[in-house]
Amino acid sequence: MVLIMLKDVLKLRREVQNLKQSEVAEFVGVTPQTYMKWENGKNEPKASNIKKLAEILKISESEICQGIIFSSNMNPLDFMKKVALFKNYLDDVTFTSILFDCIQDKDGFLNELERTMKKHHKFGVDDLDKVPDEDKYAALEMTKIENQIDPL
Repeated sequence: MVLIMLKDVLKLRREVQNLKQSEVAEFVGVTPQTYMKWENGKNEPKASNIKKLAEILKISESEICQGIIFSSNMNPLDFMKKVALFKNYLDDVTFTSILFDCIQDKDGFLNELERTMKKHHKFGVDDLDKVPDEDKYAALEMTKIENQIDPL
């Protein structure tokens, strides 16, 4: 985690995304001069602009507002392997409470889980009361098989 000023967050993330000031300004719906003032620290974006900035700069709204960049040089596969190891040795309540504390976009996370579950099982958590028990059981069994770890 790196603590910096809002203007620095905007500039750093724009450069990481390889975007021009004018491109960010156009996406957000402001003039390039307005965006330049944000990046120079002469002015700050309105709350209504933060969501669009977060979207194009690929960071959370809170990172922009708090001047915090959560950076990691870890590639996604290494991250998933490490998380899977922790998941094996932590109970579900502890694991999910840590997820809750650390995930900025909780609704987005839940929506992605729902979408992925529907893709894999043709139903989501929101549909469980309508799904026959045998279909739920089959989905659980399929997931257990996929999650089995081969012995060393």
